[in-house]
This record gives sequence, C-alpha cells and structure tokens, in this order.
Amino acid sequence: MSRAVQLTSTATWWPSVLWQTTTLEVVRGPERLLVDPGIAPWEVREAAGDGAASLLITHADWDHVMGIGLLPDARVHASPAAAERIRSGEARSSVETETRPYALPLEGLDGLRVDQLLPEAGGETAIGSFAAVCHPAPGHTPDGVAVLLPEEGLLIAGDHLSQQEVPFIQDSAWRYRDTLHMLSSVIEHERPALVVIGHGPPHAADAALRVAAEDLAYVEALIDHAESGGSPDSPQDVPHPQRGSDDEVEHAGNLRRACEAVAAR
Repeated sequence: MSRAVQLTSTATWWPSVLWQTTTLEVVRGPERLLVDPGIAPWEVREAAGDGAASLLITHADWDHVMGIGLLPDARVHASPAAAERIRSGEARSSVETETRPYALPLEGLDGLRVDQLLPEAGGETAIGSFAAVCHPAPGHTPDGVAVLLPEEGLLIAGDHLSQQEVPFIQDSAWRYRDTLHMLSSVIEHERPALVVIGHGPPHAADAALRVAAEDLAYVEALIDHAESGGSPDSPQDVPHPQRGSDDEVEHAGNLRRACEAVAAR
C-alpha cells in the first residue's frame, strides 16, 4: 500500500513513518519538486520516483536534509543560513547523532549541499519552473523559511503550525512569535488551498489559522512568564497545547530557553 496522499491535481503528501515528517511532491508536466525529502532512504526513493529536478529545504534539521544526497541530479534550494548549517558540517553531524536511536541507515551524506540560495530577506523567486514567494521564518530554528507557491495554492510552513506537537522553539520565542504573525498574515491575505506543515497532514487555511492562534497564545504566555521574572524551572505555571507524547519535555525546554534569553540581556 502506498503512503502517498494526493492533495491536489499537482501535489502529493508523502508522510514518513517517523513523526509523519512531510515530503511534499509537486509536479508540473515532467518536472518534479520535492520539499524536505526524507526520512529513510526508501521513503525518499519512493517519493522521488524517477528523480526530481528541484529540492526545497525549509530548514537544515537532520530529519529535513537526509534525502538531499540521494538525489544528486536535483538542484537544492534553501536559505543562506540553512546552506551554512549544511556547508559547515553541522547538519551532517546532527544526522549521524540523531538517527542512532532509530537505527536508520545513512546513505548519501557526502552529497549534502545547497545549490541555490533563496533570497535572504524574502521575496519573489523561482524554484525550477515554480514561481515562489519566500518569507524568513525563524523561531523553531534560525534558518527557517516559509514558501508560498501561489500558482499551486500551497503555503509551505516548515516546522510551524503542526497539530502533532507543541511548538518546538529551539531558536527564539520572540522570533517564533514574529513568524506566527507572518504566517497568519500570509494565510489571511493569500487564502492558500493548503498549508503544508513539517509534521502531520496539511491544513486548510481556516484550520491553519486556528492552530496559529493557539500557538501564538502559548508563545505569548512563555514570553510574559520570562519577561516578568518567572522561574525557568516552573513549566507548570504556563499552560501549553496538548498535542503529542513529548509535549511536557519540549514545553519545559521552551520555557527554560525563554527565561535564559531574558536573563542574558
């Protein structure tokens, strides 16, 4: 049984077994674009079929870059910050460390690369033959990017707006808040047919806005707690969305990092 879920006449969602991590396939004529192909090699190859012309990487976390080296003929597009994480070896080191608990085979790591930088400040660009509008989207990580494919009616949000997990704020709660405002504005103005997220099935626009509102309330509460001098060791003082098995651990980390950022000012 194929794991492919046809979203539109041109777009297919390929969820990984691990965490429902999204590979998005978009096809125009003979051209295939894959977004964040992964995680396992066989999952990448199934989604890629006879190959892909272009890859879009929303950020350089390990579970979003593992498929790059398996597609040597594709042109890889990513933000400048994601390209630096890959160029420096940080992404590869993370792949090698983070895959150990899952016994995932590692293939193609020598092929990790970025061929084309997306506009650092955002704006209109092209990814292969696909018109795109890029928006910097830090917060989860500093290198994140959200991409609107207006002709396909798709907004690609990276690891934001998932109903499978509490927000993972590895970068900055303040930048995460800015990204949520940006995503909400783009959704409200553009009304994409689907908002594609990094983990879990895509949302319709109104559903994505509801998740964004929940996440924004949570991030605002984290910031208020930190800025008012709250303890970094009292995650019970800030309510959080109930979404997944690791929520408590990630919420505690979010709170601690927000408090540490205020203390470092």
